[in-house]
Amino acid sequence: MRASLIDAARRYRQRDLEYSALRVVGRGLFLVVMLMVAFLYVFTRATDLIAGVNEVLIPTITLSPDADLGALAQGAFTRTSASVVSILGTVTFIVSAALTGHALRTGSHRALLDDPAPCRLLSARTALWALALAGVVFTTWILTLATTLRRTAWVALLGRDINTTVIDIGKVVVVGVSLVVVAIAVATVQRVITGHLTRRGVLASLGTAIVVVGANFFLLYTYVGALINPAVSAGIVLILTLLLWVNIVTRAYLGALCWAAPARRA
Repeated sequence: MRASLIDAARRYRQRDLEYSALRVVGRGLFLVVMLMVAFLYVFTRATDLIAGVNEVLIPTITLSPDADLGALAQGAFTRTSASVVSILGTVTFIVSAALTGHALRTGSHRALLDDPAPCRLLSARTALWALALAGVVFTTWILTLATTLRRTAWVALLGRDINTTVIDIGKVVVVGVSLVVVAIAVATVQRVITGHLTRRGVLASLGTAIVVVGANFFLLYTYVGALINPAVSAGIVLILTLLLWVNIVTRAYLGALCWAAPARRA
């Protein structure tokens, strides 16, 4: 195991994947900012189920259940929603998604095959990568949010009483679904590029999924903290957290692909 990790680190350096990672991070930051505003819309709906109540349970943040988190979220959404619904916001989303998908596709080829595989920016395959990337990220964020809702929020959302044990089990299942979504996405990339999926590739996919889901929880906790105390440079904190999230996820993904790369191509 240690030798294989050393080989992966060597591949990462030799294949100049740090440059590939920087390209994805630089382009992906704009994409996740747009996705965060869309996520804020869902977050606002989830935290506005019961007036005057905090519907989200965040273990790392001290906030009274009587605090109206929905009102805070609504104010934040009102201030930022124009960035998505405007023409400029829509163009930014489309362009950043295409550029990020292109950079990620190129970096994945380099990580797995040591071949940048010339990829056209304006192509159906690049568009598919862009849509899939945005879809996976947004889906895992929503699943992460679902695990933080209190029992009272689920009762209000579903319109029926639910046992606490059932909710706890459901949250565990949701975390599992998040892991599966990311793992399948990474495994599919390997299968499409190399034509096969090895046992190490499956382990790399699971490892990437664990990192992504963990980073999602960190991002959500930090975001809620910024909402609660907006006076402490909340906007800057969120942007820096998004930048950190993109860095962690991108490098974990490319590093995992290096580890899963076929030995004959090393």
